[in-house]
Amino acid sequence: MGELETVTRLGKRTVRVETPSRLHFGLIDLNGEIGRIDGSIGLTLDKPGFVLTATTSDDIEIVGAGEYEPRARSLIERLQQEWNVGGASVAFDETIPAHSGLGSGTQLTLALIHAMARLYDVELPPTEAALLSGRGGTSGVGIYAFSQGGFLVDGGHRYPQQKSSFLPSAASRSAGVGPLLIRRDFPEWEMLLVIPNARHISGDEEVRLFQTLCPMPPTAGAHVSHWLVMRMLPALVEGDLRGFAKSLEAVQAVGWKKVEIDAQEPVVRKTMSFLRGNGADGVAMSSWGPALAVFADDVHALKPATDAFLASLPDGGTSLITRANNHGATIEVTET
Repeated sequence: MGELETVTRLGKRTVRVETPSRLHFGLIDLNGEIGRIDGSIGLTLDKPGFVLTATTSDDIEIVGAGEYEPRARSLIERLQQEWNVGGASVAFDETIPAHSGLGSGTQLTLALIHAMARLYDVELPPTEAALLSGRGGTSGVGIYAFSQGGFLVDGGHRYPQQKSSFLPSAASRSAGVGPLLIRRDFPEWEMLLVIPNARHISGDEEVRLFQTLCPMPPTAGAHVSHWLVMRMLPALVEGDLRGFAKSLEAVQAVGWKKVEIDAQEPVVRKTMSFLRGNGADGVAMSSWGPALAVFADDVHALKPATDAFLASLPDGGTSLITRANNHGATIEVTET
């Protein structure tokens, strides 16, 4: 993994961390017939993200984290025991929408691990940070998004030697992070991120779906790989937005991503249909949703109609225009 961008100034120490979020476009192979499983395709987003500032403290104080507060507190307590260090006062200026499929759990965890390490001068190799996070056991996209940014493809896990069961990352902590195969700067294309208010599948339900629906047919992995190598990657190299959008649609129409989309509430699929019928070149659901990445020639023209559509839904939703993040998280250590 690459090195995070770090800036240090002289004086009393505070640590400011800004993370990206990530889009998870799909797992490549959940069959294992050829000796590997998982593998993932994803993209790092500039916004939304976590922005937090941490200072040393005898206690743990967390401000502005909202529903993330219990998770943040629990992690800091674990790091205190692991490293034999003090507490922290952490103020959140921005957060990633929770339960939306944007990888908030991984980004929050890595942000706090790195903040605590900088506060207390704990040596933290990238591999150690990933191990401490307990993330990446199915998809490495969130780990690599934090450390490097850009468009990402990881190579999954040896099957059955390295990983012998089909499970999500949260239930696959011992598998480790799959090798990074491709990391490429993404074009300066604007995207419309659309989040209809709908439930996010996780926990026991996610584990049950993996266990009951895997292995997937080997043809699914072949289809995804073909579109990835022969359409998606060439489109990135050639700056072909429509070709990239078409490849996303093709990759998400089969295999595990189709399972994820079919499991959504009807409002998610209804929103996808609306977007396709109103100028989108491609619509891709991230992870278990409900976040949708929309690619179009003019996302600014599409946004007002999308906002009106979301307002018409019983539970509403939000949208924002964003771009890719091609550098990962930034960490600023200030001495005042």
